[in-house]
Amino acid sequence: MLNPFFAFGVPAGLMIIYMIFYFTKKAKKTDYRRFVLTLIAVFLTTFSYQVYNYSQSVVKITSPESFATNFGYSQGRLIVPLVLGAILSVINFYYLFRQFRKKE
Repeated sequence: MLNPFFAFGVPAGLMIIYMIFYFTKKAKKTDYRRFVLTLIAVFLTTFSYQVYNYSQSVVKITSPESFATNFGYSQGRLIVPLVLGAILSVINFYYLFRQFRKKE
């Protein structure tokens, strides 16, 4: 789970999918687009939290220096996708609720 290709590859893939859905807004009138963006952002946040939480338990058993040596990156780098996912989730929830409020 802490393999760098998995720990950072999945968030990178989710961000690519997010960008694809974000830039298709001009193609057609898509009501589901904001919902899909919210789902991707929440999944990004959840996945990143699970990886970070698992890294916390590994650091408790070993040490931060050992973690960096074994996996090739510091544990602090795992916070970046977590924060990015949380920010995107808040933004998308705001626009999603705003969209639902307009339709009423």
